[in-house]
Amino acid sequence: MNKALLVDVGGTNMRYAIASKDSDSIRDINKLPFDSNDFEMQLEQLINENHIEILVLSAAGPKINNSISMTNRNFIFNASDIKNKFDLKECFLLNDWEAIAYSYDFVSDSIEFIKEGSQFNKNTLFFGPGTGLGAALSLNNKIVLPTEIGNTTNSSLSLQKNYNIENSAHLTLEDFVSGSAISNIYKIKTNTQMSSEDIYKKYMENDDIAVEVVNGFIKSLAQTLSDMALTYLPGNGILLAGSLIRTIYPNINKEQFKEIFIANKSDIHKNMLKMISVGVITKQRTPLYGNFHFYKKLDL
Repeated sequence: MNKALLVDVGGTNMRYAIASKDSDSIRDINKLPFDSNDFEMQLEQLINENHIEILVLSAAGPKINNSISMTNRNFIFNASDIKNKFDLKECFLLNDWEAIAYSYDFVSDSIEFIKEGSQFNKNTLFFGPGTGLGAALSLNNKIVLPTEIGNTTNSSLSLQKNYNIENSAHLTLEDFVSGSAISNIYKIKTNTQMSSEDIYKKYMENDDIAVEVVNGFIKSLAQTLSDMALTYLPGNGILLAGSLIRTIYPNINKEQFKEIFIANKSDIHKNMLKMISVGVITKQRTPLYGNFHFYKKLDL
């Protein structure tokens, strides 16, 4: 029986699980510190101990020609090199948001809605403001198109207004819609470096600057999702994932969010946007679930 090693590599940790074709879900998810110097040794140990024939690995970074260059580390994964080095039957690489978009079947029962909608096709946009900003489009829950949307620049000037800043160093979308954005813009206003988690705690304590920054983030998120909705027409909705959005969403004013989401659009496009739902995936470790779904669909 083919056994697969599912791996999700982040900037700090490498999470992994073992799966087989007759598995219904992932049961045992383990974690190791990710160190590029130790990665091959750790991977070899996992492959040998578990008699692995197939590897499905996801990581943050653009995938080109079956290689992924990590965005938060100076490290490159190459599927052919890994397959040959460890004598695997197959090695598959997925961008982290590509993996998350493959997770739908395993996370669809853990969605909390910020905005309800009415399905008009089976395409789903997965969107995630975390340390950076990632997104991927799932077509009919079969084909996934990863993006590098976080590095686009067209909306930067308009989003600055949501935070009441003018700063030429903030140019990309993820400079306004991410956890790093919350931290960096808070520092601009206070000259104090804090994590987005700590800033959100101050937001909950009604700290004036934290409230301004987090509200600016939520408004920027709603406006960005509105533009993404009209760009990709995800008739099955937009799903947000990641620890930052799981923390913030319970305190998002849903009515205000809906108003921002449809604002400044023509009537026909407002009606389209009203049909598109926006939900939050509350289940954790979604990339591994996506790796698992990708593996289950393989014809091996």
